[in-house]
Amino acid sequence: MNEKPGFIGQFLGVLYRPREIFSTIDESDMGKGIFIAVLMVALAAYSTMTYMGKIPLDVLAPQLQGVDAGPIAGSMGPISGIAAGVSLLVGWVITGFVLHLLGKFSGGDGSMKRYFALYGFATVPALLNQVLRMVDASIMDSASLIDYFVSYRDLSSKLVKAFIGANLLNIWSLAGIALVALSLEENYKVGRGRAMLIALIPSVLYFALNYFTD
Repeated sequence: MNEKPGFIGQFLGVLYRPREIFSTIDESDMGKGIFIAVLMVALAAYSTMTYMGKIPLDVLAPQLQGVDAGPIAGSMGPISGIAAGVSLLVGWVITGFVLHLLGKFSGGDGSMKRYFALYGFATVPALLNQVLRMVDASIMDSASLIDYFVSYRDLSSKLVKAFIGANLLNIWSLAGIALVALSLEENYKVGRGRAMLIALIPSVLYFALNYFTD
């Protein structure tokens, strides 16, 4: 590219010409990358709050059925939203730092500031996914949410449950993994195969966490 595109051009460009766009991203774009991540977290917190606010407490925690939970019952939505937002933001920062270290250990010499800029733009698919979740959370009725929640909770297959819990059956997550691999290639100049292996590590760990803690 002859000239560096603006924020909107970069944001949209990673969806259909990511390698070209990533080559234009430098340390000065770290603020943009963090903004994308924070916006994604905010939308995730809102959608989680909306979803959980529509599910009765005795469904979320059957052991409390028949117990007067008082004000807690009406606070599950906000509590769940805040918890989801904090854990997602902390997880994003930790994952980015781990990916940076792995890129360095793989022989690369890219800067951490530039990587967090790239990693932020690699979060665009996750942001778009959260936009869809926010819309879905707003229009889905309580009965449908309860059916989905109970069906997921009662799944007998730990493997399927772990895949769903780790969000690995989601096209947006797969697109995000592909962009993370490209971001590692760009910043650390590692080979495509090695970049993909590194990009998969957080998802594999998250899958294992879901599988063994169920």
